[in-house]
Amino acid sequence: MISQRLARLLACLPDSVQTEIVRTESGQENFEGRLSEIRIRARHNAALTLDGRNLLLPVVSAEEEIRATLERLCAGSVYAYGESLCQGYLTALGFRIGVGGRAVTSGGIITGLSDPTSLCIRVPHRVAGAGDEAVRLFRALGGRSGILVYSPPGVGKTTLLRDLSCQLSSGPSAMRVALIDVRGELYDEEAPVCCQLDILRGYPLAAGIEIATRTLSPEVILCDEIGSYADAESILSVEGAGVPIVATAHGGTVGELLTRAPIRLLSEAGVFAAYLGIARHRGGYAYTVDYEMRADARRAGKENALCTFV
Repeated sequence: MISQRLARLLACLPDSVQTEIVRTESGQENFEGRLSEIRIRARHNAALTLDGRNLLLPVVSAEEEIRATLERLCAGSVYAYGESLCQGYLTALGFRIGVGGRAVTSGGIITGLSDPTSLCIRVPHRVAGAGDEAVRLFRALGGRSGILVYSPPGVGKTTLLRDLSCQLSSGPSAMRVALIDVRGELYDEEAPVCCQLDILRGYPLAAGIEIATRTLSPEVILCDEIGSYADAESILSVEGAGVPIVATAHGGTVGELLTRAPIRLLSEAGVFAAYLGIARHRGGYAYTVDYEMRADARRAGKENALCTFV
């Protein structure tokens, strides 16, 4: 049974793609819970990512259909989404949609998007318990130290962070949590009403971190996909104010993360007391915890992988 939220999204897609998705869903158990992406490409087969695998649909969309789909997703006002489209995505109907096409540039700066040719729609899920290991780790560190959650794209960092925000901000040990939701995909619309959760949606990450620290008095800040020097500088300012950060980054290992100068800067400043890696494992997830390492151990390429949970 397709939810109302997904049905609203499907109504924006080309008729042929809608039909194939409904046909694929028919008779399948927990189809929507297993669906993580819908991809539509001009002159190529549409596809679903189901159970982590790519499933081609026997339907090909024209460029005009991609353009019309984007118009419907933007409620007829693509111009209103110009800033996020310049960054390759938009957020509509509660879905984050990656957009490919021809960039319009001026002086080396992207000023617009023309001729959209592909849409990658991420289907968010609330997975109760996805943040359990991160909560245990955060509590074990005394609730005063930062954690960096890492994995390759599409493995579950955002899902973990979404559940973590609910768990840390509710219950008898509830904390004041600021959630920096840059792309409008972190906040859980079904979060308990008792959550002590302040959401800054659509703010650039650096500005959101600064504003949250200055105006919301958070006990912990959660944010997704860090990686730039601006991100690192803002996080360093928060860490200096005594507010721990739980953030995510793309990467397969801690060693890989530390090859990136902004992440290495944060690591050397001791911002993250632990690194939590996620990997798919036998239909579920495995979690590897690496505690903060000494600088000499990092140079030697040693990773102190202490425990793995399945």
